[in-house]
Amino acid sequence: MPIRPHCIFKIHCNIAERKELTMFDTQTLDPKLVTFKALVCEGSKFEGYITIPLEEIYVPPMADNPVRKKGKDPVNINDLTQSLSHGIDYSLMPPVVRRCSRIVNGKHYKYELIAGNHRMEAFANNKYKEWIFGVYEFSLNGYSYQDSVLPFQLMENDPPPSLPSSESDISNTIVRMIAHGSKLVTNDEDSIRAFVNKYCKNKAASTKGAVVLKVIRACGTYQDVVTYTAKDAFAWIAENTDYTVAGKLDRKRNKFGWTVLEGYQQEYVMNAIRKFSDTGKESYFVCHTKAPTDKMDLNDKRTNIVDSFEQIEIDLLKVMDFYSKNKRFPWNTEGFLPQDHKVNENTIIV
Repeated sequence: MPIRPHCIFKIHCNIAERKELTMFDTQTLDPKLVTFKALVCEGSKFEGYITIPLEEIYVPPMADNPVRKKGKDPVNINDLTQSLSHGIDYSLMPPVVRRCSRIVNGKHYKYELIAGNHRMEAFANNKYKEWIFGVYEFSLNGYSYQDSVLPFQLMENDPPPSLPSSESDISNTIVRMIAHGSKLVTNDEDSIRAFVNKYCKNKAASTKGAVVLKVIRACGTYQDVVTYTAKDAFAWIAENTDYTVAGKLDRKRNKFGWTVLEGYQQEYVMNAIRKFSDTGKESYFVCHTKAPTDKMDLNDKRTNIVDSFEQIEIDLLKVMDFYSKNKRFPWNTEGFLPQDHKVNENTIIV
């Protein structure tokens, strides 16, 4: 039976009414209920949590925010819009402002937004007029605006559920701080690494290492022991040797060339095996290590790579010996995990 027009109107009205009923009322906001412990960062001071009308807050252009190099993330804004439509989580860090009275295009603002660009968009989407903000003072105790605000923003973005700063966001921020004569980070590897470890505690070790390398490359930082990204290794070999990389045929040596970073020896041995199987030609490896540690210096790491190749060769010989005796390899495919719901798979598929 077709739905009559007036019924459609009634359905839409009911949906609108339900949405209106479930929309969070910001007039119930209570700053006293916020349990998030204020951030402690050099050059800044926490004043308190207060409810502020959004129209009183100046939001600087994203181009002025090196901590968000690519600007705002629409997906994150959509997620926040939906989440914040249900209310506030008092255990999470509220957005942050500083007192900074100014007039922009004839409009008077009392505050400047320091952290919370995505949430401000979500507030607008939900038609909110006010929210709870953390008010901080910056540029204290001789620290510049750069030194007090940028590390603070990195710390605010670091813990979940905040949208984390990317490698480029963090490296871009550090490069900018170094360029402005920062007291917190200087153009040397130890200082850069210490800064990343302090202000980006929740990042994976591999991400921290990648950030340090990006800053070093951008600033031309001196290193006692140079470490290479794959791109760096390719470029150095191309400019300084006649070797090849990335599995390309070295016609002078009639072998395939590979660059191998410490930890990837097994992968590249398999690459060499496949190349030999396809072409009958041998391969060679040009290796480089990760940064030395207190437990393993550069020579130890280089020795470890050579030893690992030798161990892989011993392992291959054992496999060949097994095959010559048994006419099969010392492994087999036992089956597949159940994946097809259409036929109700629930056991190993042989």
